[in-house]
Amino acid sequence: MNIIDVRNLKKSYGQNNVLQGVNFHAQAGDIIGVIGKNGAGKSTFLEILMTVKQYDAGKVVVLNEDIHSLSITQLEHIRKQISVVLQPTQFYKTLKVEELLKLFKAYYQSAVDIKQIIVDFKLEPHRKKYFDKLSGGWKQIVSLAIAFLSEPKLLILDEPTTGLDPHMRNLLWSYITDYNKRTGGTVILTTHNMDEIELYCDKVMLINNGISEVFDTTQNILATGYQSIHAFYLARVSI
Repeated sequence: MNIIDVRNLKKSYGQNNVLQGVNFHAQAGDIIGVIGKNGAGKSTFLEILMTVKQYDAGKVVVLNEDIHSLSITQLEHIRKQISVVLQPTQFYKTLKVEELLKLFKAYYQSAVDIKQIIVDFKLEPHRKKYFDKLSGGWKQIVSLAIAFLSEPKLLILDEPTTGLDPHMRNLLWSYITDYNKRTGGTVILTTHNMDEIELYCDKVMLINNGISEVFDTTQNILATGYQSIHAFYLARVSI
């Protein structure tokens, strides 16, 4: 059963038709990559799924709820089940890592054990460091740890590994895939790293000219003769 179902989604900014017919679905446990050129509408699509941006036409079901028909209170209930990690990440410069975790634990009214989060994300050497003093990679790790405090059913990642070295990218993905396996949660992400799509994603959606031009499993795409998802991407966006 789909927990996200998007049909013929359209969104414009004035005369700029960003999304002109996007169809998408996701089930619990899916890891799905959304790809396309800069300005293709990927971030707009994610913001609509987050329920923070309105759309012009189509149908959008998030966590089994048609968001167009929901009240503000009902939307807030949906949002509590969604966690988001954006790029770049900025938090309070004067707070240490452990203080940030405790702050967001209180905000989410979470039952998650902070000590266990610190162990799970290997944050012990960094827990007393100011967030602003961490490397870009560890900032993203902390951001992901904070996202997990709400025990989300849907995790949305907007270019989460941009600027990270291969080691930190691998570490971040190990946490994402572990979350997916442990909770059966759904992960939707945008990225320009096509190797990540090929290695970690069950499905991929290519947005081209405002349309979901391709939405399929990575295996099916590669079976059509492309040597890699990178080759597929370059071939499709050049059309």
